Amino acid sequence: MPRDAADLSPDLRVTGRDGGVALHCALCGARITNADQAFAANGAHEHVVFNPAGAVFRVGCFRDAPGVQAMGEPSAEFTWFRGYAWRIALCRACGIHLGWRYEGADSPPLFFGLIRTMLTERPE
Repeated sequence: MPRDAADLSPDLRVTGRDGGVALHCALCGARITNADQAFAANGAHEHVVFNPAGAVFRVGCFRDAPGVQAMGEPSAEFTWFRGYAWRIALCRACGIHLGWRYEGADSPPLFFGLIRTMLTERPE
């Protein structure tokens, strides 16, 4: 599992003076999460996945995303993470779709798969 910014993908290695990277909504700029919340699910932080309609997404996995609001009932249909149900994850500030919140019995019991193109990075 990644433990600090040096262990993450290259696009999460740019750090601020205190070593932190904040991730913001690409549309409205609201703060969504921090790079230190990144972790490996199914052996990797980032995954390239597709939905039943064939849309392809590059998602990063994060333990927490306070800037996200989950919508709808959890669904296990077409889940990308075995043992986890998903809910749509929207930006709390502007409502744009940022990814999915995953809920399951495994550890961690909750995490977020966020669409990397929907996030911008800023040093903290």
